[in-house]
Amino acid sequence: MEDIKSAVMAVCVISSAKCIIGNIASVSKLKNQIGMIMNLLLAVFIISPFIHGLSEFEMPDISVYSITDYDYSDDMYASALANQTAENIESVLSQQLSALGIYCDKIEVEVNISADYSISINKVTVTSEDFEAAALIVKGSLGTETEVINGTD
Repeated sequence: MEDIKSAVMAVCVISSAKCIIGNIASVSKLKNQIGMIMNLLLAVFIISPFIHGLSEFEMPDISVYSITDYDYSDDMYASALANQTAENIESVLSQQLSALGIYCDKIEVEVNISADYSISINKVTVTSEDFEAAALIVKGSLGTETEVINGTD
């Protein structure tokens, strides 16, 4: 803060000196030369606090932060991703079944997210009057290895 204060004071003094010398000097060549010297001094005094501040600038030490302190965010992300994926799949399956005239009371999808964020769908629970037709549509959409369970049992 002291550097900025002294730089502002120097800018005021140099600007005043430049104005006074400009009015006193009668020869335009001398006036231009003094004006150029004053402009250079003005630039030096304006830039000096920033240059001085850059020499004292240090990057913070990031080794004090531990990655394990922030592992919960990965778990939260994976959980939110699994929930959102399950909701999206349930919505799409419901729309597909409705379009084919199969009405479902409830569709529940069990989604697993691995460490590399690959998604696998293990089990789908369908509550419908026409379970067999709904199971065929679900297996056709998600793969034949998907386990489809009757939710009315």
